[in-house]
Amino acid sequence: MISLNTYKLQKLMDLKIDFTFQKVFGNELIIPFLNALLERPPKDKIHRILQSPANKDEDLAPLSFLCMTNTGKKLHIFINVRNSFDIVKHSLYYAAKAYSNQNYKDICPVFFINLLNYELLNQTESFHTTYLLKERQAEAPLLDVFELHFIEYPTLIKAFEAKKVNLWNDAKARWLLLLGIVDQRFGIFYEDLYKEMNLLSLRDEEIRLAFHKWHELSQQKKEWTAYEKRLQQTLDEEKELHEAKQREKAAYEKGVKQLQINIAKKMLADGMEIEYVAKITGLSLREIESLTKD
Repeated sequence: MISLNTYKLQKLMDLKIDFTFQKVFGNELIIPFLNALLERPPKDKIHRILQSPANKDEDLAPLSFLCMTNTGKKLHIFINVRNSFDIVKHSLYYAAKAYSNQNYKDICPVFFINLLNYELLNQTESFHTTYLLKERQAEAPLLDVFELHFIEYPTLIKAFEAKKVNLWNDAKARWLLLLGIVDQRFGIFYEDLYKEMNLLSLRDEEIRLAFHKWHELSQQKKEWTAYEKRLQQTLDEEKELHEAKQREKAAYEKGVKQLQINIAKKMLADGMEIEYVAKITGLSLREIESLTKD
């Protein structure tokens, strides 16, 4: 068990940064992590990692793992820890590339997992949302073809704080919350979660190993320097993507507003009442009145 007095949370790397995730989970802990997250039947659980991602500082693509199940079936699994705001397109783009790069006669399923620091979906109250290929009317899924997963950490943390998830009997929540203890993006550190997870590590050998590797990595000066570089690179890219999205949204809203104004002018020119023009166009009465003065 590791004391908070020895290891301050502020001095621990964020496990949701790909550099740290890859260093801590590697080929050993990634198997129990994926098995807990995907909740596959025992016979279809992941048994071995055939290929794991190379750590390239200049490459912010999702981490990619080629896995083999107990039955000898191959799975191509992506883990994305970037917080881009076009995340659905991003996921489908890399999934499509994964399919196109495979041998047509030996295509394996592609699973894409997104670990998000923001809330994206509102279809359910769950922190984990999964999308499958389904038949439209019967909703019968095509199993082991494609899965798109979204893990929303704000929702997960709220569930933990509201005691709606139990780390002691929920392996999926346990592994995901381990990654959520330190959030360097927003400078948030969950001490209560750390304490409970640390206590749980006395019983869970794999979580204990993850804790050990995490703390050991965070103490190495050379590794911390590389981590900070990667963290800043990730933050810069996410900021750039967010600002681009905001510019795109502003341009769209400006175009919509101009269209409303053009329609209002035509309606006013046809002698329609101001109140009616406002109702149809969505412009305010003050905006309509200003158009009559132009």
